[in-house]
Formats: sequence, C-alpha cells, structure tokens
Amino acid sequence: MRASMRTLGAWAVTAALAACGGSTPPVETGGNTQPTHDPPLDSSPPRSGPEPAPSAEMDAGVKAFDAGSYADARKSFEAASKKNPSNFLALFDLGQACEKLGDKPAALAAYRAALAAKPDLDTAAAALSSMYIDAGQNDDALTVAKAGLANHPGSAALHENLGIALASRGDQDAALQELEAAVKAQPTEPMYHLTLAHWMNAGHVRGAAPHLDAAKDLVKDDYGLLVSIGFEYRLAGEFDSCVKLFDRIVGMKDGGEARTDRALCKLGMKDEKGTFADLQAAVAKEPTYAPGHYYLAGRLASTKHYKEAAAEYAKYLELAPTGSLAKPAAERLKLAQEAAKAPKK
Repeated sequence: MRASMRTLGAWAVTAALAACGGSTPPVETGGNTQPTHDPPLDSSPPRSGPEPAPSAEMDAGVKAFDAGSYADARKSFEAASKKNPSNFLALFDLGQACEKLGDKPAALAAYRAALAAKPDLDTAAAALSSMYIDAGQNDDALTVAKAGLANHPGSAALHENLGIALASRGDQDAALQELEAAVKAQPTEPMYHLTLAHWMNAGHVRGAAPHLDAAKDLVKDDYGLLVSIGFEYRLAGEFDSCVKLFDRIVGMKDGGEARTDRALCKLGMKDEKGTFADLQAAVAKEPTYAPGHYYLAGRLASTKHYKEAAAEYAKYLELAPTGSLAKPAAERLKLAQEAAKAPKK
C-alpha cells in the first residue's frame, strides 16, 4: 500500500468534564465534547483511471513524509503536482503534508484540486469533508460526502463524515443511519463505534453501551481514547462500566484527569465516599489540574465545609481564570465565602 493512501492518523477526542453539583452532574460546555478529526480513511486504490507514473519527486515526498519531514515532503509534492497538474496522488499527498504543517487553506486547495483531477477519489473526498466539518462548514461537508458516496457507497469514512455533518445540523435520525453504516462497513475501527455512541448520547438515544464496549476492546491501551470512552459511558448512564474502565486507566496513568473522571462516575453511582477520595487524590497527585479543584469544591460545599470549598474554587480560578468553569467557579466561590461567614445555627 502506498504511503499516501494510509490513514490520516488517530483522532484526538477531547471530552469535557461535568460539573460536580449533584448526583449526575451536568456536562461542562466549555470544551469540545465530540470526536474530532482526522478520521481513518479507506485505503483502497482508486477504482477508475490509471495511477500517475512514478516520479523522483513523489518518491522523495513519500520518504520525507514518512520521516516526519513535512516541509520537505510539501516541497516534493508541490514539485510533482507542478510537473503533472493532473497527478491526483501528488495533490492528495500535498494536502496531507499541508495539514501536518497546519496550513489549512493550502490543504483545502490541494484536496479540491485532487478531486478536480479525479472526482471519484474517495480519500480526498473524506479528507476534504473532514476539514469542512472541523471548520463548521456542514453544508459543504454534506455536498462532498454525498458526492463521494455516490462513487464509493461502501466508504466507512464518508458515511461517518456525512453522519457528523447531519448530526451537527440537527438531523438526528439520518445522522445515526449514516454512523451505523460506517460501523457496519468497518466494524473493527474503534472511532466509528465511539462516534456513533457519542451522537446517540447527544440525542438521548439508548444503545450506546455496546458500541462503547466494542471501542474499549479495540482501542486496547490508548490512554486518551480510553478516557473519551469512559466519558461517554458516564453520559450513557453506564456508571459501573465507567468506574471499571477508569480503574484500568488509573492503573495506566494515575493523575488528576483519571481520578477526577472516575470520581464523577462514582458520583453517578451515589458513592459519595469514593467520589470524595478520588477528588482528594486528584488534587494531591496533580495540583495543577484545575477541574479537580472545582469538583472537590462542589463536594466540600455539599457537606457544608464552606471555607474549604471556597479555597478550592479560588484555586481553580487561580489555575484556570478563563477556563470553561471559571464563571460558575466565581459564582460558587462567592456563595461559599458568604456561607462560611454566616453564623452557625
């Protein structure tokens, strides 16, 4: 398989924590709570038309890309595409190199040019629709993904992108159909299971747990993705599975994030003692992890330890003055300070 047709890389799934004010905390809204791109791309070769002839520029570009020298790879792919403007492989690879370099406008232009040279290039359609989704251009993503599926109806990546674009527009039923099609087309890809589970949770549709179970088993030891799966277990109300998974995660890396997330799962099980113990451990093991202080403050306030709660809210604000929880932290700090000064009854 050519290097240019490999996947674009693992997703970074950023899962927002939940506010710790009750038995089932509301979701923090400051972070990105949905799986983000780049998604895995189908790696099948183009179905029609001959591949461009090999060239020294392409060979040099692939070698540089594989070595992580993306600037050099970009130069080589640019040279190959100038030499042969219809070289869709060079254009697609150029888009990948530009993405690695963070040059999104150039990457978009390269993927569009690749599709202009070869309209049925599913990898370019998937990459371009992914970038449109990330930019919030859901109408453009829909157009590209639908056109790509017309040529490649079995493309898991294009079904997934179409599903996300539909979900982002509020078309839940059609979105879930597309995301289910992605899972069916490529059942061994954990990201498709995780994305489907996320949007099921977002739409309050039951049935996310089996997909989270599948994703958990497929991911194996990827810390970041396991944390994201644990987050979705909690949103699905699968608190026992959530705690068990975070037991495993804490064993891999015991720190503020894992301890805080496990605490929130335990809170969903109404295990107040376990919740408090994990939050205390979170701030002790990683004092700079701001959310741990916020959620510990909530538990302290719930047991009327207002002075201690105020100190934890203040610590959160010191560490994350513009964080997504800064506004409620400031409000609760004031209430805790007032409660601490109030005469005891």
